[in-house]
Amino acid sequence: MRNYFMSYKQPTLIKAAVVGGGAFGEMHLRTFQSMPQVEVAGVFTLEPSRGAELCARYGGVSYESLGALVKDAGVDLVSIATPENHHREAFERLTSAGKAVYVEKPLATSLEDARAMRDCAGSGIAMSGHCLRFEQRLAVVFERLRGVRKHHLSFRNRRTRQEKETYGRVHPAHAMLCHEIDLSNAFAESPFARVMAMETRYSDGQVDGMTILIEYENGVTSCVEGGWYLPTQNGCIEDDFLSIVSALGVDEVKIPHQGYVHIGEKGLEIPNLYYGCTIHGMEYGPLRAAFDYMVNCLIAGTRPTVSTIADAYAAVELVEAALLSAREARWVKHEEITAL
Repeated sequence: MRNYFMSYKQPTLIKAAVVGGGAFGEMHLRTFQSMPQVEVAGVFTLEPSRGAELCARYGGVSYESLGALVKDAGVDLVSIATPENHHREAFERLTSAGKAVYVEKPLATSLEDARAMRDCAGSGIAMSGHCLRFEQRLAVVFERLRGVRKHHLSFRNRRTRQEKETYGRVHPAHAMLCHEIDLSNAFAESPFARVMAMETRYSDGQVDGMTILIEYENGVTSCVEGGWYLPTQNGCIEDDFLSIVSALGVDEVKIPHQGYVHIGEKGLEIPNLYYGCTIHGMEYGPLRAAFDYMVNCLIAGTRPTVSTIADAYAAVELVEAALLSAREARWVKHEEITAL
């Protein structure tokens, strides 16, 4: 009888580290720790005590500087989970050192930074954090409609006003709608031709929301809208929706999926189990799927073709067009942004 245990081939072990010790950085560490083909190398954060705390929980070392992480020849893959406007330096230094890099969305909050990152990505293995392309239901719709003529796309992203206290550090087009914009680009399968946008303001500080109309070069039209519109509460912290009208009919997805609810001391709660969920010490959801995909690319020595840096750059271009449109109350053409 054949000994299958003796013939089993151990998978290649990838050493992964994280830049950034906030909520997203910890989510990345927790996801890496749950992956059998990944060993956590450590984390770099500007707060040493936080770095030590995370390493005690997820393993690895707390790097004293970004340079120390860059120089660690044992690290294969690094994810960047710093604030939105602080991605460029780490991305450039890590890719130049030959590391595979996953960078959270948005790629950047300026065209200058986004272009520099796109250009320095070169022939290395790099991937953007638009992981909703890996959300199970969306991925099924993507595959079913690939190459199918689309007519109109609709996207909605509504979050609680409490989130504005943290993510209001940047415009909601960067902080929130970048996911929907990336999905819109992906479903349209075409560069955008022109954009019209308007902002919603009803509270102090940062803009509260935005509505964007998009016309693509292939004639597809799209509407992206969202903002910090939900009242501050714990029961339902997101109200997302997308609808794709195509030659095959209409496909719609709602997040969170309301097939599961919890009624407790806080009233009716609707958890989003599709984005991230821990079961028996394993992480599930689009972030885990995106990391699995990237690790497989790294092992195979191939470049990612999903959620690429070019995809992320295209999303930044469209955000910039929307911001310009809102400022000047007019349609903004794609060529105006490429000329900036």
